[in-house]
Amino acid sequence: MGNAHPIRLLLAGIFMFGLLFSGLVRAEFQPFIEGTAMPGDVAASADSAREKLIAEGFEVVGDYAPTEGVHVLVVTNDTLLDTAARSPRGGYGAVLSVALEQTEAGTRVSYQHPQYVAHGYRLESDNEAVFQTMAKALGAIGYFGAEPISSTNLRTYQYAFGLETFEDSVDLGGFDSFNAADRQIANRADNGELGTELVYRVRIPGRDQMIYGVGMHTDDPNANGAALVQAVDNEAPRGYAFLPYPVLLDGTEAETLSLRFRMALFFPDLPMMGGDASFFKLRKAPDAINKLMLEVVDGEIEQEERSSGGAFGTF
Repeated sequence: MGNAHPIRLLLAGIFMFGLLFSGLVRAEFQPFIEGTAMPGDVAASADSAREKLIAEGFEVVGDYAPTEGVHVLVVTNDTLLDTAARSPRGGYGAVLSVALEQTEAGTRVSYQHPQYVAHGYRLESDNEAVFQTMAKALGAIGYFGAEPISSTNLRTYQYAFGLETFEDSVDLGGFDSFNAADRQIANRADNGELGTELVYRVRIPGRDQMIYGVGMHTDDPNANGAALVQAVDNEAPRGYAFLPYPVLLDGTEAETLSLRFRMALFFPDLPMMGGDASFFKLRKAPDAINKLMLEVVDGEIEQEERSSGGAFGTF
């Protein structure tokens, strides 16, 4: 018992050295981290990943299959929740998604880069401690999703001039009270008739703020989570950890992030047009998602702002 603490410190030091040596600790960031692949099928791998995450202090708050052969786990922990509570609109950063994707060689594991999320959502922390804990739980063999972006550029991220930033949220309406809003959003999000499911619902401690994860299974590929990822990402591991789509309730007002910001944030290297994968494929998606989320929330909107339509850079 007396030697346990020094041994833990030694093991932690070895782990940190390994990350430093592998280049996984740096001043620039990429959207996703690939974890250690698992030999079993996606269902067994999801169970194993869940156990590993719980062992490192995470709570699995969401669990769903956006498409066949893919499983997404959504996690939070005390550190993420504390940061969310200290950050304006911090609910967006209160959770992280982990994707498990079945391939012929086994199950590929990937997850949102905690530090990338922290800077992209302008949190009051850089999530370094969360990054280290996620890497211990799931491994960290490399980054993917984009060329590295500095924290400064992430905190002011804008894909192109005239497009939305983190500050330019989509108004989903207001309610008479926080509790009434929470009940309605939770009930309507888990609605097969709309083609949606409630993947997670997390209260931000000490605040009247709730973050919801909406799984989109609609027949319209412009408002279908898996179809969005597949339209822009062709090789495993794909960026399925982009899912599900968030809705934020802050007090009595509900909002979401524009796809023109959120999709571009997690897939920033995609061209506007051309090639097998481009944002041109998603030109109708922002309006489709906004319409779906408005139906999910069904709040009172004083004046609805409509998008202007067109290519990814103008709608």
